[in-house]
Amino acid sequence: MLAENRIFKIKQLLNKQKYSQVTHASPLFWKPEKLINRITSNKDIQHWLNTQGSLTTRLRQLCPALEVVILSEKLERPLINEAQSLGLQSHELAWIRCVLLKGGEENWVYARTVIPHFLEPNPWTHLQQLGNKPLGEVLFQDNTVQRTSFTFARQPLTIWPYLPISPNQQNNSIGYARRSIFTQQKAPLLLTEVFLPSLLIGV
Repeated sequence: MLAENRIFKIKQLLNKQKYSQVTHASPLFWKPEKLINRITSNKDIQHWLNTQGSLTTRLRQLCPALEVVILSEKLERPLINEAQSLGLQSHELAWIRCVLLKGGEENWVYARTVIPHFLEPNPWTHLQQLGNKPLGEVLFQDNTVQRTSFTFARQPLTIWPYLPISPNQQNNSIGYARRSIFTQQKAPLLLTEVFLPSLLIGV
């Protein structure tokens, strides 16, 4: 019994540490556009990170049958760095949608959408009905939507909630991420896109 209690406490401690790494460590690594070279000096990866307009459109040039797989879609607490970016208190909830963009059998991009104050008359509430449609097909059809500059990060894939790690990827695999805030009628939408190794292989 004592051994079982000891194992249980160790598991609790490990889970607590993992949560702390996700919510507290990640804000330190985001860099503005002018410091992109601190994230990567690879010009091809930089080109992906700096893609203007719809990323979905560019991915479909590589794979017309691009697939969107929903990983999670619900009200929950954002990561601490997300809450800070959106001016939220740590206890406040947001509507968060996590998806994979897949080219064939390969996971290409992990995308995470965070929308605070997700109640009418928030203009983004209709995104509940988005289903497997790419978010980019909505965002870039409305000329009234504004977008901030990108910030970039280079982080382990394990920090991203709900992201499955492929069998051929190690837990220390790195993803190159970008994020920006879209605004419609003063309502923010934080979009993070993580470029996965399967897309960047050979780059």
